Amino acid sequence: MGTNKWNYLLVLAAAATSVMPGFASPITVSNFSFETVTGAPIGCGVGCSYTLDPVPGWVKTGTSGQFIPGTTPNSYYNTLSDGPTQAFADSGMLSQVVLPTVQLGMIYTLMVDLGNRLDLGFAGTADLLINGNTYTAVGVTPVKGAFGTFTATYIGQAADVGQAITIELKTSGRQGDFDNVRLDASPVPEPATFLLLTPALLMLRRRRQRG
Repeated sequence: MGTNKWNYLLVLAAAATSVMPGFASPITVSNFSFETVTGAPIGCGVGCSYTLDPVPGWVKTGTSGQFIPGTTPNSYYNTLSDGPTQAFADSGMLSQVVLPTVQLGMIYTLMVDLGNRLDLGFAGTADLLINGNTYTAVGVTPVKGAFGTFTATYIGQAADVGQAITIELKTSGRQGDFDNVRLDASPVPEPATFLLLTPALLMLRRRRQRG
């Protein structure tokens, strides 16, 4: 890349960093990877165990708990997500209320790894519940025996300011598996941000047109 092109890219980067309102800030999710386990484990095969006791940091409803599928090879997973322990819900749900409450103009991004067991159909879902409204995480169904990241996004509205933010992990069939729950918050860029970036973008475009 020529010197002039580098100069234009540096102008663009400087403009962006000077007007960006801030990077995403992580919101604390208790026991996000489900590695904190309580209760006596129940055996379910070689290297496999699970517990139906309350999951530390989460509210448990119905049949749900924590699941250690073991190491490869086994009849449950070929690869794991984050650590050896996942959560599961089987006709149940795990939920957690996080802090802070909804703030106006903030982008909240939920990311959850959902598993597709070798022996069952893909059944896990993850939601943000805010002021009675559900925002469901979407993603690409992972291949059998693996996990994939699903994402839900919500922007703080005036009607929701001060409302609780609840993460819900559910199943639409038999046993959904969940891991590595993350929630970030970042400010919505103001219109002025894009106006200030326009000159740098135009310079870069003109340079590209000239070859």
